[in-house]
Amino acid sequence: MSAFFLLLFARLVTTQPPEPKLTIFSPSADQPAAGVTEIWIDVDPAPPDYRVLFRVDGREVARFTEPPYQFTVDLGLDNRKHHFEFIVRDAESELTRVERTTPAIRVDEEIDLELRQLYVTVEERGQRVPGLGADSFDVLDDGEPQEIVTFEGGEAPLEATLLVDASLSMRGEPLEFALAGARNFLEGLHDLDEASLVLFSDRTLARTEHLPADQARHFVIGALQAEGGSAIQDHLYTALSTLDSRQGRRVVVLLSDGIDVHSTLRAEDVRWRMERGQSMVYWIELTESLEDDTVGTVSPWRGVSEHRQERTALIELVEASGGRRIRIDDAQQAPAVFAEILRELREQYVIGYYPTQNDDDGSWHAVKVSVRQRGLTVRTRAGYVDVP
Repeated sequence: MSAFFLLLFARLVTTQPPEPKLTIFSPSADQPAAGVTEIWIDVDPAPPDYRVLFRVDGREVARFTEPPYQFTVDLGLDNRKHHFEFIVRDAESELTRVERTTPAIRVDEEIDLELRQLYVTVEERGQRVPGLGADSFDVLDDGEPQEIVTFEGGEAPLEATLLVDASLSMRGEPLEFALAGARNFLEGLHDLDEASLVLFSDRTLARTEHLPADQARHFVIGALQAEGGSAIQDHLYTALSTLDSRQGRRVVVLLSDGIDVHSTLRAEDVRWRMERGQSMVYWIELTESLEDDTVGTVSPWRGVSEHRQERTALIELVEASGGRRIRIDDAQQAPAVFAEILRELREQYVIGYYPTQNDDDGSWHAVKVSVRQRGLTVRTRAGYVDVP
């Protein structure tokens, strides 16, 4: 072989970029993983035009195009193994992959699952405030200052359930605009989000499973006839219970006219469920059929005054969850409001802390989050039950 070809061969070999090395800092291979878990890896050297994919139990949960490669994921409380995959790709192919499986918890072993996560909306004169850092916030748990250990913006994956009232009072255009709003929300999902849609009256009329964003965006809502009475609280309780077993940032978006005639569960039952989970509730309340906040309705379960009390309790539940009630007097506003709720979720702050006092005794912990900058308002959940 001539000297020219030897030199050319040497240059080709030396100019090939080295294979990136992937190092896993967390989770540990010999420790169980459950609850809110930190994921942290390093890639060195970082290849050009690359991305790093994170998969947990076969589902993609995050991707990065630059360091730091660090975030948190909620694995739920099931005692089982978890399989993690970390993949580095360029535009054409997979460059390297490392996998790790964490063990289940042994019967004689304890693990700390007490990290609490808060989803916090910060506003100034009705406009949301971006760009704050962890040092801008103070967290009190039962009056005790807490150390913030995790902090990120609102891009944490969403697990959303859309509850759309399809009772007889929603017939015609109100239901059509409500479904258009649900489509707006689904079409705005990001790749790592998941969502389900439930159409209900006094019973479940139609529902989907929790679908990945690429499927949920293209879900077709077929023709549906509004019928029957309304059982808001029964369906809201079911939605909250289902979301408790999901990963990610959980939210229920309810659209209804607020007249619950057929629920057997009371609002206090639904609040009991909400306080023991992590889900927020947003209520789009269509007020066309309501007059001066009165509910002149009786049912086999409750009289007029009891219905008023239940509606008030439902409003308080929504606010205590960290969500909010948005009143509209025309169903044509529904698509824009669904889109606005999704924007708000994207602009929240996610704060994690380990409570300094945890007795696992079922007691109530009041939570207060404040910002150090004057003139800003904060909305988050009112607290939680210290579930044993």
